[in-house]
Amino acid sequence: MRAFIRTRGFHVAPDLCAWARPMVVLLLFIGPVAPGLRAQDSTAAPAQEGLRWGRMTAHSEVEFGWRQLFLGGNRDLYRSHVNLDEGLRLFGLSVISRYPENTGPLFDVLTYRMASWGGDPHNTMSLRVEKRGLYRFDFGYSRIVYYNFLPTFANPLLSGGERLGQHSRDAARRRSEYRLTLFPDAKFRIHLGYERNAQFGRAFTTFPIGLDEFVLLDPPRTTTNEYRIGVDVQLGRWHVLVEQGFRAFKNDIHTSQPEGTINLGNSRNPANPTSANPQQILLQTFARDSGIRGLVPTTRMGLQGHVHRTLMLSGRFAYSDSSVDVTRQERAIGNLFDLSVLRYVTAQTSTSLAHASRPTALADASVNYRPHRRLTITNTAQFHHFTIAGEVRTRTEQQLGADLRGALPPPPARLVVESLDARTSVDSFFNRLEGTVELTPRLTLRAGHRFTHRRVTLWRPEMTDREASELNAHAILGGLSLRLSPAFRLFSEFERGSSDRVFTRVTPSRFTRLRARAHYRPTPALTLGLQLLVTDARNPNPLVGNVRRNRGLTLTTLWTPGEHIALSLNYTRTDITSTILFLHPRLRTVETSRYVSDENFVDGDLTIAPLRNLRLALGYSLVNAQGTLPLNVHRPRGMIAYTFPKRFTWSVGWHWYGYNQKGFALEDYRAHTVTSSLKIAF
Repeated sequence: MRAFIRTRGFHVAPDLCAWARPMVVLLLFIGPVAPGLRAQDSTAAPAQEGLRWGRMTAHSEVEFGWRQLFLGGNRDLYRSHVNLDEGLRLFGLSVISRYPENTGPLFDVLTYRMASWGGDPHNTMSLRVEKRGLYRFDFGYSRIVYYNFLPTFANPLLSGGERLGQHSRDAARRRSEYRLTLFPDAKFRIHLGYERNAQFGRAFTTFPIGLDEFVLLDPPRTTTNEYRIGVDVQLGRWHVLVEQGFRAFKNDIHTSQPEGTINLGNSRNPANPTSANPQQILLQTFARDSGIRGLVPTTRMGLQGHVHRTLMLSGRFAYSDSSVDVTRQERAIGNLFDLSVLRYVTAQTSTSLAHASRPTALADASVNYRPHRRLTITNTAQFHHFTIAGEVRTRTEQQLGADLRGALPPPPARLVVESLDARTSVDSFFNRLEGTVELTPRLTLRAGHRFTHRRVTLWRPEMTDREASELNAHAILGGLSLRLSPAFRLFSEFERGSSDRVFTRVTPSRFTRLRARAHYRPTPALTLGLQLLVTDARNPNPLVGNVRRNRGLTLTTLWTPGEHIALSLNYTRTDITSTILFLHPRLRTVETSRYVSDENFVDGDLTIAPLRNLRLALGYSLVNAQGTLPLNVHRPRGMIAYTFPKRFTWSVGWHWYGYNQKGFALEDYRAHTVTSSLKIAF
């Protein structure tokens, strides 16, 4: 299995091209010369007015350059955290074309933008075309690369030198969206939309059976297509919105093991070594094909308007009836062990068919009443209902081998047919009443109450009665806004709530939360800020014992004495403690899990413009964490930029990333990135 992991690992460190470093030198050292020569040729040109083509005027900017990476340590963890590689990049491109006074034949304004193309993990592109009073078209595209490789997380083979995380992922998600609005300035507007979201790449997963787990290839392949059509109408004081949407998604995954590979799993020892017939657990062949198809039609309606100058009403209703069908076929050959029959298994095939549906209805309404200019009363109510109904049928055939004594008792084969039908219904009601009163021009008080009711009903065919559970939760709200002087402002929010029972293990049944913010501006050039967060939550259930304590403090400073200098300083301290009870999977005893985070975060940036066209920037970020996950993260950075007359800006930037996790040196990395870019405006 070790060879399988090595041959199937994510090899993402290509060799540098021979011309890479000379090009870096070219950009870093002669980068400012070429734009300077071109700028000298255009010193006699008039002020930049954009490019003209007939009556259309276009303004454009393009920024491109080279990023060089110097990396030491764990490359995979660097990619999981930062994932900025080296090479030629298009950092930004923008084009804005317009006709004067909206007189274009096909469009009045066209805006096109691109950012971070050429190999960065996040690429974006957008386009807007608009004709005044007739249409507005928007297109957006993004590509995000998710690289997740944590070698020490739940890796049973780490002590043997295997650094591949058994649930690693290197996948990309592409999202494109099209929106068309007809008659955008009229009282009757039509909206059309289409969105596509797809994910693909490589990943690993594990197949557990009996006494072992086996690492397998599990590449994701998901696609979602969504269509929307709606109308937006203004009827006097009322604004009405009606929209119909359809979402179709599919997920096709082929989980497999390469042919000819002998997979020994995570356990290198024979199964049941104390038995009379210990044998090595292994997997020779594995293939699983899973197909998921789903459809979600959704209807949305909204209404908002003023009944009176002191009274505003708004409401929303949404209904969807989603359905999903799942098929799964699985085949495994090897020497496996089934704990349910205490026998070795030489071959196993399994087939599953499943169907589920979830009708959902959501309705809410809000009333905003202002009987006096200093008094505002708001009430928001929401009702949410959904039912999850599903059924699954599974058929498993096994070829049985010897038992723990080495004998071959009958039968030689085993057939297991399983079925499950279940229905879960959830009804929830939420109401929030809040009042705000301005006692003086400097003091505003806020108070309110929030009530939540949930009822969950579970039903299965073997149950004689439905199993129901209810929860009622109340919370009091308070807050104030105080302006002691034109330079000092204080905001605070307080919330305290409780429920009559434990709903989930991580949802607190009792909690207290306090937030406070203060802003002080003693001079026009200096701004000081403070933020405070205090949270206490608990689940006083003997089977849960969840207690959480969170303290947070943030201090900010912004100093801008003039146009040529700016200083920003930030400090954040976080103190989190959380405990919860859990059942030990092997000892079958109740244990306590405790998480502690004592974290300090410091960040500072200094920007200086000693000359009219020269800008310097220095910064530093530091994370120091103690507790369950002790680590240090350093990130100094610097940048120099020079703007030549008229059109050109040349810049060089440097970032350093230093990651150190105490006790896990194999995860540490140190990386420098040097970026040189040229921005041209025309």
